[in-house]
Amino acid sequence: MILPLVTLLLLLFAGGVLSTVAGGGLGILTVALGSFFFDVRTNIAVMSLLAIGIQIAKMFHFRGHARMDIVKWYVLPGIPLSYIGGLLLFVVPTRILEVMLGILCLAMSLHGLWPKKKLRVQIRPTRINLLFFGALNGIVGGLIGNASLIRAPALLSMGLRKEEFIATSSLISFVMNLAKGAAYTQALPWSTFLIVLVLSTVPVMFLSVYIGKKLLVHVEPHVFDGLQHVIILVGAVRLLFF
Repeated sequence: MILPLVTLLLLLFAGGVLSTVAGGGLGILTVALGSFFFDVRTNIAVMSLLAIGIQIAKMFHFRGHARMDIVKWYVLPGIPLSYIGGLLLFVVPTRILEVMLGILCLAMSLHGLWPKKKLRVQIRPTRINLLFFGALNGIVGGLIGNASLIRAPALLSMGLRKEEFIATSSLISFVMNLAKGAAYTQALPWSTFLIVLVLSTVPVMFLSVYIGKKLLVHVEPHVFDGLQHVIILVGAVRLLFF
């Protein structure tokens, strides 16, 4: 048990530093990593619970930067739909949804990396837009365990500064993870290994976010934006081919 636990925590630490510098993406990395240790449904559920650790760390280190005007409308439909999606994870086959989401994210990432900025889509943070993306984020996040591939491009297109993006995205993700986590924990095959892993994640994530925050000040906005879309592209490839 010790070797897999240490391996997972070290990789989570490295992923936490990277995801802080890039603004997100740890969920994508951990789902790929967890596939070596767990079956697909347990993997999705466990990695979502582990993500709560880095979300708490990011909310602490970037407190005061969250756009509450965005958060409150985004999570309104997202909370109940995250819970429903979490229940459906253990009932509904997810491959068709993964392929559809992968195609959508592939298009979003390539569009975001397009050098001609005039062609980039801008989404206004209106109540209707926030409710729509919150609902989509909730149901998809519950079903596949991670919805950063929807949340990241949506928030980036609203023109948030990098600190605002990290704080806002982390708070949204934390609230929705609690909702779907309530559904996941009812069906997970709990063991000593899983309990120790979940509890160990919080201090590891606090340290990784602290280091990532120190590095963040040296990252230019266009590099930050590009890193986000590269992570989205990696996630799209994982969804489509792995």
